[in-house]
Amino acid sequence: AAATVVGWGLAGYYAAQPPREVVRTITQTQTVTQTVTQTVGVTTTPPVTTTTLPPLSKFVDIEWGIWSWGVELCNDNARIFNENNTDMKLHVTDLGANYMANLFARYAAGDPPDIYYATPDIAYVVQYRKWAADIEDYFPEARRYLDDIYPGMREFYINPFTGKVHGLCYWAGPYVFAYNKRHLTEAGIGAPPKDYDEVAEQAKIIKQKGICEYPIGALWSWGFPALWYMIMLGYHEPKPGTRFLFDEDLNPIFDDKGTPFYEAVKWLLERVVVDKTISPGIREYDESGITTAIGSGTVTFCLNLPDYDIAGANVPELKESGNVTMCLNPGTGYAVYHPTNYSISTRCMERGKDNQIAVWRVMQFLGGKTTNARPDFERGEYFVCNRLIRQYGVTSAYRPVMEDPTNKEVLRKLKIDPDLLLAQYEKLTTILWRDPVLTPWWADWFSSPSSEAGGRVKPKFEEFLTGVRSYSDAEILNFLKEIAEDWKRAKKEAGM
Repeated sequence: AAATVVGWGLAGYYAAQPPREVVRTITQTQTVTQTVTQTVGVTTTPPVTTTTLPPLSKFVDIEWGIWSWGVELCNDNARIFNENNTDMKLHVTDLGANYMANLFARYAAGDPPDIYYATPDIAYVVQYRKWAADIEDYFPEARRYLDDIYPGMREFYINPFTGKVHGLCYWAGPYVFAYNKRHLTEAGIGAPPKDYDEVAEQAKIIKQKGICEYPIGALWSWGFPALWYMIMLGYHEPKPGTRFLFDEDLNPIFDDKGTPFYEAVKWLLERVVVDKTISPGIREYDESGITTAIGSGTVTFCLNLPDYDIAGANVPELKESGNVTMCLNPGTGYAVYHPTNYSISTRCMERGKDNQIAVWRVMQFLGGKTTNARPDFERGEYFVCNRLIRQYGVTSAYRPVMEDPTNKEVLRKLKIDPDLLLAQYEKLTTILWRDPVLTPWWADWFSSPSSEAGGRVKPKFEEFLTGVRSYSDAEILNFLKEIAEDWKRAKKEAGM
């Protein structure tokens, strides 16, 4: 059964994330001399005149850097592109098991791929160091794609330093609050929890009735930062200007009683220590582990399940197949999401107009609208995005992709209720990646989404779970002050 879960769950997962690699080798060596700008507000398109791309004056070869998932599909997409664009060539390079390290090594060697995948931590580094170009600088019509992106996701596709669209969507999907509807019915509970207080109460009922010993689970490993934001968002609506952890000058604002982070830590520890509805072993849940746990009935709730893992939890081989579903994040309903975009190297754009035109054609084929593999914003379709969801259930930031009837039927067959999922798409926020921005040391401090190892915060928190720290309000406050001081040291070392 577990192998089956891995077969599905990690297929979706590796579409979304590169193999685990911490950005440490980059972040510890750079000295920051500029001031981080305030995140630019995202608006949809001002009227933009469509640019008709001129023909290339010479043959161009574009390199597409990928991680080691879907290599065969990527090569087939390149084949389709090349058959319809005979004046250029797109070729695929698998950057291997250590995607992030190998990508940055290519940059260090002065030979980065022309276009490649970027998770939020990668996107931050290449934007901050100006290794990646903003596509809007060269083709202003790129901003039109924001109109097709769900409002809560748009901000990620804007470079926080420039306010320009930096790339298009490869993949994006919410972390969702997943639950076992059979467990709730057996416990006499008529509806999923409406807020986090009710999550706690329902978990106690389920435990008391002997249905599940530890009803509440979560994706730990690379989901650690998202876990806290999901709980904080449950209690606090992300209104414009909302900040949970840091102010606009990147100073910690969480190390006091009554802050959203304090409340979230206290809520989770009460479930571990007082209610005993969360196992101290929650720290062992990687993605396949939590998918198997909710699919086998070991847990009733998962606070931060990647959307596609609902399919993995419902495979026929698992005991609770057909019983695992989702609801809006309890409380405010808002949730965070995990995205990946296509970035273009500055070096590619510096090669001149032909390269610029060619790579923009490629980016639109991979993450935009085309007809016969040629850019066609007005009448085209999201060909590759549709292919990803139809073949693998890999979701998208684009409304036309997610609301396409064929794609919704694909989700139903995977036992993901498209109506529930799309309701969550309408209530998303970028605050996980814009609180107010990522920093060169964020991954080392908190946790990189492309690293199983996590950052320095996670092992400190795990001291509560292993008994090294006792549970008390004072000790929670000590924990928050320790990690705040750690952040301040990293900020000072970076010269910010």
